[in-house]
Amino acid sequence: MTSAFQWRPATLSDTAHIARLSKEHLGVYAEGEEIFAERIRLAPEGCFVLANGVAIAGYFCSHPWVRMKPPALHQMLSQIPDSADCWYVHDVAVDPIARGGGVVADACERALEVARAKGFRVAMLVAVSGAGSYWQRLGFKDATTEALRLKLKDYGDDAVYMERALSDD
Repeated sequence: MTSAFQWRPATLSDTAHIARLSKEHLGVYAEGEEIFAERIRLAPEGCFVLANGVAIAGYFCSHPWVRMKPPALHQMLSQIPDSADCWYVHDVAVDPIARGGGVVADACERALEVARAKGFRVAMLVAVSGAGSYWQRLGFKDATTEALRLKLKDYGDDAVYMERALSDD
């Protein structure tokens, strides 16, 4: 990672930049400002931007959720369910200028430390566009079931539901 870029907590004033990055990097999976603003309001401790002063070159968005039930794309959550039992890596994107050096791994570890501190024992995500092998290198494992495969259609035919244990027990 270029040392000029550092992860910092995301704020509501960052949502236009986050939505722009989402659109530029995620195509049909991109979500709008209102989705990111809601995620930041619901779980500010799990949302970060990769910044160099006012320039934002990446974001990482995560929050508590329910295991084996990833949220639908492009949908507001309203609230974190009382039954939340895992930490969900919602979305990440980084401009090419700021990639490398483990920048995404750093943000992921930061978020998973928050999850551990809050008592969560599992993290989950949905890998799209062939990103499963990347997330596997970060310790996530394919946990897709046939029932989940049907629910993941909005995420694309190659979507993979993945989980990572956050503790050794």
